[in-house]
Amino acid sequence: MNIKITNIINLFKKKNFVEAKLKCIEIQNLYKNNSEFLNIFAAILFELKEYNHSIEKWKKAINLNSNYFQASENLANAFLKLKKYHDALEYFNKAININPKAFQVYNNMGNTLTKLNKFDEALDFHNKAISIKPDDIYGHIFKGHVLTELGKFDEALECYKSAYLINSDQPLLLGYIAHSKTIICDWENFKETIDLVKNCLENEKKVSYPFTILILLDSPELQKKIAEIWSDQFEKLYQKKNIILKNKNKNKIKVGYYSADFRNHATSHLIAEMLENHNRSKFEIFGFYLGRKINYEDIWHERIKNSFDKFLDVSSLTEDQISELSVNEEIDIAVDLMAHCNNGMENRFGAFVIGCAPIQVNFLGYPGTSGAKSIDYIVADKNLISDDNKKFYSEKIIFLPNSYQPNTKDTKISDKKLTKEKLGLPSEKFVFCCFNQHQKINPFIFDVWMRVLKKNHNSVLWLLDDNIYSNKNLLNEGEKRGVDKNRIIFAKRLPLEEHLDRIKFGDLFLDTFPYTAHTTCSDALWAGLPVITRIGESFASRVGASLLYAIGLEELITKTKTEYENLAIKLATESGILKNIKNKLEKNKIKKPLFNTQLYTSNIETAYKKLYKNYHSNLAIKNIEIK
Repeated sequence: MNIKITNIINLFKKKNFVEAKLKCIEIQNLYKNNSEFLNIFAAILFELKEYNHSIEKWKKAINLNSNYFQASENLANAFLKLKKYHDALEYFNKAININPKAFQVYNNMGNTLTKLNKFDEALDFHNKAISIKPDDIYGHIFKGHVLTELGKFDEALECYKSAYLINSDQPLLLGYIAHSKTIICDWENFKETIDLVKNCLENEKKVSYPFTILILLDSPELQKKIAEIWSDQFEKLYQKKNIILKNKNKNKIKVGYYSADFRNHATSHLIAEMLENHNRSKFEIFGFYLGRKINYEDIWHERIKNSFDKFLDVSSLTEDQISELSVNEEIDIAVDLMAHCNNGMENRFGAFVIGCAPIQVNFLGYPGTSGAKSIDYIVADKNLISDDNKKFYSEKIIFLPNSYQPNTKDTKISDKKLTKEKLGLPSEKFVFCCFNQHQKINPFIFDVWMRVLKKNHNSVLWLLDDNIYSNKNLLNEGEKRGVDKNRIIFAKRLPLEEHLDRIKFGDLFLDTFPYTAHTTCSDALWAGLPVITRIGESFASRVGASLLYAIGLEELITKTKTEYENLAIKLATESGILKNIKNKLEKNKIKKPLFNTQLYTSNIETAYKKLYKNYHSNLAIKNIEIK
């Protein structure tokens, strides 16, 4: 290899991209027809975000040498990073034609097809990669991801276990295993898995996605630690912009909301009415949609889309481009409705690290700290974050006066005249229920539920029909604890308006722990169904309590497993007490602030005004309490 090109490659490896580019410019006339030189020059330009020039040079390198595998592979990977998926497939195919044994290319083909929602095709490519190199850990991991997308959670778990046998220290892998086990309620060695995850976290290891830790551990300290570890990778990858918007005489504050969940999703169910109630004389509201293309009728997507003054589909843009677009729109306050949700699949946290606005807020979607230097505030309330636990949040805290959670109370309720019989419920039995996803159910809370059922013989447990694997496992776990399978009934998934109608057939909602009910709690309360919850230390373990405080039903909040169990038994056996609570709930829905969306919107707008005023007054970022 030419010594000059070798020196440039060494600069590239040391990430001295500017110096490497200058060296390339010095010798480019001598090596303009050298495909190897053009390949490294293109890679340098790509790192410097000179995308068009880098693509030109890769294409020239390939034209000079059609069998140059490295250039084809590099160009395909570049297109993948730029989200130009069809172009990426073209050049991955070229690379495979040159080298049919290049297992890593098959994996990247699979990853690209996954981005295009072509999961079955993606699976074929990952299988091919594994057949070529069975001990390559990434083939098994990527195959697990695709199987998860296809809802084949048991097969996905086996893929992650295969990868674990290859290298148990692989970052995130233990988290993938734990996450899969929670989805299907596979509780074999569950406590041991949690203890192992906890030990890795305490040793600063990148063991899991942050969201999985919210489900496993009621520890704001460890949740902050994993969030910091996760955010740190973005802070190393992206360079922060210095965004300065000093026009404090604007007529309107520009607020941007960013999410992949502007569709039939819990986030939209909660936020729709708030967005519609924003004061347009004081605020201009932008929606930045990060999610996949919606190819079906979705009334929630249309409703949310129409609630913004300007709706921008940025799903095909890079993080840099999302940041640039936000700055060009002069967004004053960028509200991240996802943070570390969706296990990083669709959220675009890197855009916030680069910067979308001078003021950036973590709100609603992710019930915990972002752990990021780039996020200034988190929206909460005094019942969510205690004084003792403020230190476990990297953001400054906006304390709203009631609950942090907005609600949409005008959702249409079905008039299909449902009955217990139609829903498969016994007519004369007490119905305990929980409509949380099964991922939130763990063996510890399930133990309590089964004891409650055994002490109330004339009762059943009504759960969401989540997935075939968790349904089967929960029935088996019930039998292990002495509860007949017929006493656990699964509620089929229904459109929201029908689900809201059937909730009233439950007698008492049993919340999960440590990840409590959020939207499902609001739905139950709006339908007149009391919810008992256990309050913990972490944000996610206190949401149920936050909602009950805001509707004036503090008597349904428990602090220990024993208190929770005793309250469930008491309410099921003393009908007068439960009837009084239901009557109180019916009155408080109207009187108390939980479902007062106009009040909620006014409060959060007051918060936004304070953030905006503090920024333009050059005041330090600090906790804010809205009275």
